[in-house]
Amino acid sequence: MRWTLALLVIGGCSEGSVAEREPTPTPSASSTATAPPSAVDAGPDHAPSAALKRCAGAPAEPASIVDAVALLNALAPADGPCVVAALRRPLSVVATRGVTSAQPAASKASPRLFFLLPKVVISAVPEGEGGKLLEFGQWTSATQTLKGEVALPVTTPLAPDAPFQKVLQDRYRTVCGTCHRGEQGHPSIPSAFISAAFKPEPGTFVTVAELAEHHAACARSADPSPRCEMFHALFDFGAVTQGAFAPEVETFFTTP
Repeated sequence: MRWTLALLVIGGCSEGSVAEREPTPTPSASSTATAPPSAVDAGPDHAPSAALKRCAGAPAEPASIVDAVALLNALAPADGPCVVAALRRPLSVVATRGVTSAQPAASKASPRLFFLLPKVVISAVPEGEGGKLLEFGQWTSATQTLKGEVALPVTTPLAPDAPFQKVLQDRYRTVCGTCHRGEQGHPSIPSAFISAAFKPEPGTFVTVAELAEHHAACARSADPSPRCEMFHALFDFGAVTQGAFAPEVETFFTTP
């Protein structure tokens, strides 16, 4: 499907008029207890930018895609780094250099990042074509997600159903369903669809320790690029942990 923030090349609702709350699904992601080096290793003179400090002012943990839209609206104007800075810590992350996605990584040094919240997965890329989207996957079971995405940056308020409308191909399917197996309409959210969640392919992972090294290099060089701003957003605001998708979550090349 289309980072696919199309939601998850794996991959909610605060308003009853849009959807009812999902029951808590079986947990499908985990993280280690240890965190890699953070901003401290970037050098004594490094400090978060004023723009990122604004975004990180009230840490949030969206429990649904609609909650994520509310966060974006509260942050607007907002780009990918702004959203990442706003996420509550500790933050569990899986990164991949994989390009088999509508939200491809730009490179191993600029990978696709999956932020594993308890009920929602948000994905973003620091730069390139993948960096133009924020993708969402809301867990509806241990192996399926409700999917959506938004274009970045977000400069004006979004409707609660904007992520679902963005991925619609027609009334009966989404662009995500081209790759994500078993797509079906959500039982209570109009124009929203659920399908199989995917995790990155073996051999494409980039560790959180490697991400921390990129962050430190960005800080030492005072690189102002969007890529480095994403690493600052990730590491400048608290603990980051190495995440992992559950074993039962498929990969794109899994035989159905």
